[in-house]
Amino acid sequence: MRKSILASSSAIFGALAAVLAILPISFPYPLIPYLKFDPAELPVALAFLALGPIPGFLSAITYWIILLLVGEFSPIGPTMKFLAVSSMLLGAWAGFKVSKTWRGGLALSMILGGFLRVLVMSISNYLVAVLFSPEFFEIAARMISLSLGIKVLGRFSSILLVLAFTSLFNILHLLMSLIPTLAALRYLLRGGFLPSLGKPWCLAIFERDRV
Repeated sequence: MRKSILASSSAIFGALAAVLAILPISFPYPLIPYLKFDPAELPVALAFLALGPIPGFLSAITYWIILLLVGEFSPIGPTMKFLAVSSMLLGAWAGFKVSKTWRGGLALSMILGGFLRVLVMSISNYLVAVLFSPEFFEIAARMISLSLGIKVLGRFSSILLVLAFTSLFNILHLLMSLIPTLAALRYLLRGGFLPSLGKPWCLAIFERDRV
């Protein structure tokens, strides 16, 4: 019974994430406008924190599959989004897993989630640019230069500049995804909306044998 509830909940969260991604409710990252903040990661993060890592990843996979069918710039755009979300979840899972306390796990999950997301997306962005769009870094560097009023010389400097500000975007997006989700989870707990699923995974994990 519980497994069927978790499976269906994972699919629902993933589908909701895809709907939020498709709706015109995103807003651009000012320094690199083609990067956009959107609320689509919130349902996936909620599935992860409330139900556990497997439902969280299943939601991310559902989200990815739907975006492959109806999202923009498929398959590259949806796949990049999936890599960002899944690497964040993997790092967050590791943070909760190795920590001994809730607060420590929360802090470590954000640190490791952010680190892994930045690492994976820096490599992915570089590979996509090299393989599919060699002019990518020049265009992005020009956008940053115009926004900040600075001058960038050379391809190597352009690459470093774009990767640095793309990393900042991913860190900001992680905070935008996890902090509101924690607030929403607290509201759901107070309202008694999660009784059939028991205590949220991100809390229950600290009551289990950590050996």
